[in-house]
Amino acid sequence: MKYNHLSFGERYVIEKLYCEGSAVREIAGFLQRSVNTVSREIRKNSVKGIYTAEKAKEKSSARRWRAKQQCLKVSMDSFLIVHVEEKLREKWSPKMISGHLEREFGIMCSAKAIYKFAESRGLEHLLFWGWNSCKSGRKRSHWKSIKDGRIYIDERPERKGVGHIEIDFIVSRESKWVLLVAVDYVAKKTWVVKLPNRKRDTIRAALSRLFHGVELKSITTDNDIAFTCWRELEVLLGTHIYFTHPYHSWEKGLVENTNRWIRCFVPKRRDISTVTQEDLDQIHAFLNDRPRECIEFRTPSEYYSLLSSSVLLEG
Repeated sequence: MKYNHLSFGERYVIEKLYCEGSAVREIAGFLQRSVNTVSREIRKNSVKGIYTAEKAKEKSSARRWRAKQQCLKVSMDSFLIVHVEEKLREKWSPKMISGHLEREFGIMCSAKAIYKFAESRGLEHLLFWGWNSCKSGRKRSHWKSIKDGRIYIDERPERKGVGHIEIDFIVSRESKWVLLVAVDYVAKKTWVVKLPNRKRDTIRAALSRLFHGVELKSITTDNDIAFTCWRELEVLLGTHIYFTHPYHSWEKGLVENTNRWIRCFVPKRRDISTVTQEDLDQIHAFLNDRPRECIEFRTPSEYYSLLSSSVLLEG
């Protein structure tokens, strides 16, 4: 069904019938329009309780003009042009840029306006689908749960505050090197560590270094063979480890989504042994120094520090 704006003629009919005392439903039936359309037209475009076709046309045109101006807001402001293009090149999404502008500068600029700006300047390649070509993997069938005393996420307590970590690996067919990825569930802060393999001693040493002096409340991971030493890890890290059900990767969706972002920097066919410290620094900056809508457009680094200091003060 196609929807059209009310014409001046229809507004004139509404004015005459409404002034004569006709009900909104009768007017809508006469015009073959929705009752809501006529009711909204009278409510929005009346002036001091009086509806006239001339004033209604002026108010409607003014609203449409303001909407178009909002979409051109970036193009009409030199600061926004430079700032938005800079952040797009840093792989920020329009929603992130919009929230950051409001929070840091008090500037109201919608994500739609930023999308329009990107399209008008030929910057679509800087938007997510312009620079990312990751595809989802194959789906697996149901698998039986491993029964070795491990605790599944059905028994995991509610996660509040920092210290609830999701862990996963990014692997490559090209070598035994892997990336260990850990994400704080609440603050969204991410740690990425390059490891030569997934052996028990390597994992123990890496997690011990990574979370030295950090109070962990829980760890959620999958049934990777690297975590068969989970009892030792629980003692070493002083926390409980909870496992997702086999082939239920969505049960640790935060770290899975984070892996998807990391794959933009480390494609599946890349040998992970070639990942440099500069690459890791770039990944950390991308994940931890960009504002996130889910934490009110704070950066994960900033939010993690804020929550950690609050815990210390309470302690």
